[in-house]
Amino acid sequence: MMRTPRFLATGGFAVACLLGSTLASAADPAGQPAAGASQRAQQRQQMLAAIDTNHDGRISRAEYQAWLDARFAKLDSNGDGVVTADEIAQSPAARQRAQRRAERFIKRHAQPGSDQVSRADFEASQLRRFDKLANGADSVATDALLPMHRGAGKGRRQGPADPAQ
Repeated sequence: MMRTPRFLATGGFAVACLLGSTLASAADPAGQPAAGASQRAQQRQQMLAAIDTNHDGRISRAEYQAWLDARFAKLDSNGDGVVTADEIAQSPAARQRAQRRAERFIKRHAQPGSDQVSRADFEASQLRRFDKLANGADSVATDALLPMHRGAGKGRRQGPADPAQ
């Protein structure tokens, strides 16, 4: 089995993280910042400040390498020099993301004041969404039911203007 050099593997991961955070904070097509963009911009600035350890406004290769090593060490929970999918899935960051996603699910589908979602709650919530998208019609365009992406903005997806579509 061929091993990827550590620098390439960690560098690719870091670039993906930076690119993901940059794309996530991009403005929507109308030119308006996406919801939470200022918070993401602030987080991005904090991350760059942490990488720029001498605070000269530039990131040297040595500073970047040190940051990469620290990021990799956080993921390599058993310290064996390699990262597995299980280590990433069990990382504190992954657990926090899963917890936030679960909390959003409960908030979106549960009855007010409840911390659980019954099948009836879930179906009622999703049927309300369908009815809103259908705008009185008995059907919607196939892609209208695709999940909205974060950054797309709530309420952007509309049902077809022509119910026959």
